[in-house]
Amino acid sequence: MVEAADLTEAEREAISEVEDGAEWIHRAHGHLVEFHHAVGHAMDHFDDAEAALAEEHDGLAERLESEVLPAGLTEDGHLSYQLVAEFEEGFLATVEDVTDAAREELVDGERYVVESERHAAAGVVGKGGEP
Repeated sequence: MVEAADLTEAEREAISEVEDGAEWIHRAHGHLVEFHHAVGHAMDHFDDAEAALAEEHDGLAERLESEVLPAGLTEDGHLSYQLVAEFEEGFLATVEDVTDAAREELVDGERYVVESERHAAAGVVGKGGEP
């Protein structure tokens, strides 16, 4: 096991920052998935409104049906799930790859070496007796 003490100060800071950055990107991914679900729920409401307006307010119902319900969310027509997939297959995958490479090069592939050291110094013990 690699000890954080074996790292230079710059390496310790770098691996910690890379892991923190990756965590924030994963949080952003969660928000993007939440956005996708919220858009889907909104579309359900617009669909219900379109049905309710169809008989007496056909112009408004027609606009909902033609402009909102089938519409993409971006100028080029991407739907919310496509944005999620593009993020996952692009930037998120790149961040995970770079994070893995940093772990391999700096700490033999181990995760959270610096954070583990902080917990050990504070006397915090996790499951299995590890800091």
